[in-house]
Amino acid sequence: MTITEFLKTIRGCRHEKVKIESCGSYCPDCGEYITIKWYLVRCSCCGVKRSALLDFNDNVKAADKYCPNCGSIHTVVEEIEKINFVDINFAVHKKEITEQRVRYSATQIWTDNEDKKEQALICAKKI
Repeated sequence: MTITEFLKTIRGCRHEKVKIESCGSYCPDCGEYITIKWYLVRCSCCGVKRSALLDFNDNVKAADKYCPNCGSIHTVVEEIEKINFVDINFAVHKKEITEQRVRYSATQIWTDNEDKKEQALICAKKI
C-alpha cells in the first residue's frame, strides 16, 4: 500500500465520479448528494485575480505568496455560483456534501357528499 492509497482510505470518498459540470448530483460511490462550489482568490489590496489551490485540508489559498501586481501578501477568497470561462485558470473547485431535502406541498380538501354521508378528506401532493 502506497502513501497516497493510505491517505485516500483515511479521508474517505473523494467523489471522483461526480462531474464538475453538474450543479449537483449524487455520488455513485457513497450515495451522498454533492454540490460543486467554485472559489476565486483576489488580492485584497488591488483586486487582481490570483491563481488558487487547495491545500491538504481543503482550504483555498493563493498559489503564490505575493501579488504579482502590487506585492501584497493579503488575499480575499470569494465563492462564485457559476464559473466563467475567463476565470477557469484562476478558480478552484470543491465537492461538498449537501443535504438534499425533498420538498413538496400538500393540499387538503374537505368534500360534502350529496347523500349526507360522512365527509371525506382528499390529499393531493405536489412534488
